[in-house]
Amino acid sequence: MRPGTTVVLALLLAALFLLPSLLLVLVAALLWATQSPARLVAAIVAPQVLGTLLTLNLLLLTWRLVAVGQAFLDTRWAGPTGRLGVGGLLVLALLVALPHGLIQWYGGALGDTFARVFETELRGSAGVTVDPPADGERINVLLLGVDRRADYDAVLTDTMMVASLDPVGKTVSIVSVPRDLVNVPLGNGDDFGPKVNSLMSYADSHRDEFPAGGRVALRQAIGALLGIDIPYYAQVSFSGFKRMVDAVGGVEIDVPADIDDPDYGVDGYRITKGRHRLDGQAALDYVRSRKGKGESDFTRAARQQQVLVALRGAVTSDGSLLWELPDLLDAVGNTVRTNVPTSVLPALAAIADEVDDAAVVRSIIRHPLVRSEDTRYGSSLIPDLDAIRGVAADLFPEPGVAPIPWPSPSPKS
Repeated sequence: MRPGTTVVLALLLAALFLLPSLLLVLVAALLWATQSPARLVAAIVAPQVLGTLLTLNLLLLTWRLVAVGQAFLDTRWAGPTGRLGVGGLLVLALLVALPHGLIQWYGGALGDTFARVFETELRGSAGVTVDPPADGERINVLLLGVDRRADYDAVLTDTMMVASLDPVGKTVSIVSVPRDLVNVPLGNGDDFGPKVNSLMSYADSHRDEFPAGGRVALRQAIGALLGIDIPYYAQVSFSGFKRMVDAVGGVEIDVPADIDDPDYGVDGYRITKGRHRLDGQAALDYVRSRKGKGESDFTRAARQQQVLVALRGAVTSDGSLLWELPDLLDAVGNTVRTNVPTSVLPALAAIADEVDDAAVVRSIIRHPLVRSEDTRYGSSLIPDLDAIRGVAADLFPEPGVAPIPWPSPSPKS
């Protein structure tokens, strides 16, 4: 065979082996240019998509290793075939396999996190099903912060927020529900007399009254309180919250005024006015302190919303979700539980990544929507249901309609 023909055949063969890699690079570049990192991760985390991508990754690895072997064994070209040549082949094969191995590792981590976070216990049990929302429909999620105290048998939901995402208007409405509310409607005509933060634990231990369990009971009760349907929940423990903040390198917070809470913990809690970068423990202290001068459960709820928005920014800014993925996946997988359908994830991720902070409307159920009263359950809050539902109607309007904020305290004024 003439030298020119040999070179042409070699180039054609090289192009054949290079084609799958080039196609993959082009597709990846197109997706990166047209989609946010958060949306991409959310789209590929679904088991079917992730499994397909990992299989394609292994097929591409095999194809590339065959290309390396073919080039080494091609007898038309003179080259080292001794130990040096074999050693070079092994090094080259390792370099080829390394990125594919990293992809498999990341994919395995994603799959493991997915299996732990996205629970299916409610599907098909107790007659309860959770279906994806219709196109353009609001996505209402009950966010729960769980306090597991060593000195207390019950698990208390001391942080309760409803986040409503409007995929049409690109807005997010967040409302905090105070933990000391009593006589909360259950949605079936009955009321729950004790404080609402004990409902989930009570329902889990009284399945004869609440066969679907605590999370269903709580989200249905909060939905009845606000006059909206809340099909989804996401739950995180306070220790898990710390890990998530640390996993993204902390959160930036503007503290409006000095806080001095001598009753917090062992040594009290203090923070000065101004810009602070808080690690996990500092962020947890910031959202839990409530007994400083001028502080209350209401101002604490405002700080919780502030940190939640800051955490969203830390996760989505500059594509940081990709670079901090291993630690974040581990933290999320160990601490977060949710029933949000995987088909909703891309929309949730897009809103989280694309919505400007100015489009996040934050409110708190407080006076005069509730009144303080000492009951058999201690210092309690009695809800004005009509007033609360009126505020909720403005906060959660039809998709595409701008929400009307209800006055709520700043973290501290």
